Amino acid sequence: MVVAEISGNHGGSLKKALSLVDAAFKAGADALKLQTYKPETITVQGEGERFTLKDGLWAGRSLHQLYEEAMTPWEWHREISQKANQLGMYCFSSPFDESAVDFLEAEIGPPAYKIASFELNHYPLLKKVAKLGKPVIASLGVSNDSEVQKAVNILKDNGAGKIFLLHCVSEYPAKTSDFCMNLLPEIKEKFGVIYGLSDHSTGHLIPVVATVLGARIIEKHFCLDRETSTIDGAFSMLPEEFSQMVREVHLAHDSLTGKFIPQKSTFFKRSILVCAPILKGETLDEMNIRIARPSDGLCPSYWEKVVGKKALKNLNVGHPLTLEDFS
Repeated sequence: MVVAEISGNHGGSLKKALSLVDAAFKAGADALKLQTYKPETITVQGEGERFTLKDGLWAGRSLHQLYEEAMTPWEWHREISQKANQLGMYCFSSPFDESAVDFLEAEIGPPAYKIASFELNHYPLLKKVAKLGKPVIASLGVSNDSEVQKAVNILKDNGAGKIFLLHCVSEYPAKTSDFCMNLLPEIKEKFGVIYGLSDHSTGHLIPVVATVLGARIIEKHFCLDRETSTIDGAFSMLPEEFSQMVREVHLAHDSLTGKFIPQKSTFFKRSILVCAPILKGETLDEMNIRIARPSDGLCPSYWEKVVGKKALKNLNVGHPLTLEDFS
């Protein structure tokens, strides 16, 4: 499943948000994901350096300012979800507190819930989501193994449906060299769950590699443009980029499935051929027969049985040797 995360890339415009839904569907997304929070449910209106981002895309903004700008207004959720559903896409969200879960259940009834990397230790939120019995998708970007295991245990103990864990590098944008993709299959070994990828890198290399390594969910931020109002544009995919990623991910997945069947054409395989004229009664040896192309002669596995035998008839150069040609 390929998920388009629209985050705050609507730039405060419902019209643009709905255009994102259309574009995500046309680009091949299977699902659309929102983020459900308000500034006051994700931070407090504190002042000073502790609440100010020092570097990165959002340097200089306070947390409250950032989330005020990036939030998807709650009154938009139903219309966005309905449009996605009408197009045949799933629509779900990352709630950032318990009130968001209540809202999502009442407003759109999502088929699953996403837990963002930085919320994996929000245990009251995990319990609230788990008790709904729906599938839960969680990112692992900032958690160690013991923290992940604790979160998984809480979800299971409180009745969560199927659990999916997404490998993630919580940098914006993330460097491909930081992904340690060899660790991806270990998620299943350690936690016994289906795994996937939540990707903040540029391009589609990491999603394709993840697919080859067994990822079954690919989540990628999606945008219509990279203007200043598109808050996550630096690590989000434009429609044509997303579409290319979807194609490459599906091709990678297709290459992993099915049973390997050797190609029917064996023309270029080797066989035993005559390489110098042979008269009836002459001995077959390395000077007059050879293992060569095409493949219509005797199988090379007969080579030791053939060498030293007498020809039963005249054989021309290129003749494909058969068992009837020698005694």
